[in-house]
Amino acid sequence: MEEKEAEICDLTTFKMSGKVKIVKPRDILQFEELIRYFLESKKDFKIIGGGSNTVIKSNLETPFVLTSGLNNFKFDEKYVVAENGVKLSVLLSEAIKRGMSGLEFSIGIPGTIGGALYMNTGAFDGEISKCVESVEVIDENGRLYELNAEDLDFSYRHSIFHQKRMWIKKCVLKLDFAQRKEDVLEKSLRNWSRKRSTQPITFPSVGCVFKNPPGDYAARLIDAANLKGYRVGGIEVSKLHAGFFVNVGGATFEDFKAVYSEVVTRVKEKFSVDLEPEITIVS
Repeated sequence: MEEKEAEICDLTTFKMSGKVKIVKPRDILQFEELIRYFLESKKDFKIIGGGSNTVIKSNLETPFVLTSGLNNFKFDEKYVVAENGVKLSVLLSEAIKRGMSGLEFSIGIPGTIGGALYMNTGAFDGEISKCVESVEVIDENGRLYELNAEDLDFSYRHSIFHQKRMWIKKCVLKLDFAQRKEDVLEKSLRNWSRKRSTQPITFPSVGCVFKNPPGDYAARLIDAANLKGYRVGGIEVSKLHAGFFVNVGGATFEDFKAVYSEVVTRVKEKFSVDLEPEITIVS
């Protein structure tokens, strides 16, 4: 497939400036073929779905494989089968219609199921790992096989995909069908209300930048280090929620790195805590 140039602002929710190379498979079979081509040619590549937890440096040689066209899914009496590019918002909407519970935590998260599995996305005491039955993957030798939930090494914002070279093709989720539609909708809306009141949803961002350290909260440490509102260029530590960096206009990767480095340094100096990224930084 031909590589094309794309604007980073069109690929990620952070809306930063810059350009990268992309390849967009038309379906899941072409996705498989593309992965095998890159592996056989020993060419580096990255996968990107909704771009809701990804920060990308401009003008990289590495091409990005877009999964936005891989959006087939199917609900049956017990399970949901979804390709890696299906949006969480779509799955939640369909689950609400059917009175299926388990995805209410994901309301307002603009990512895909592939990205959610990669980082074990969670919020409001819920995580995608609690819904996973199995995942079909392509390994570094181009082979297809299925992993059960217990094989995926899920933990806080972590999965097996962080340490092993394998790529998600599709997954099977098991939700709770014993719920009234009204109950699922009410819980989802309650989570949305909390999200709107506590997070800077009106600005472009990539969600919480850092993992919470054991027994504490990254946002509390950043706030206590007097970094709320700290800004370099177009990137600012949110005044509403210190765990978020927001794009206040014209942000670049260099702006992000400058703010990121300052936050890590000052929290380390003040509290002797090493903040770890929750997001993916490609540079």
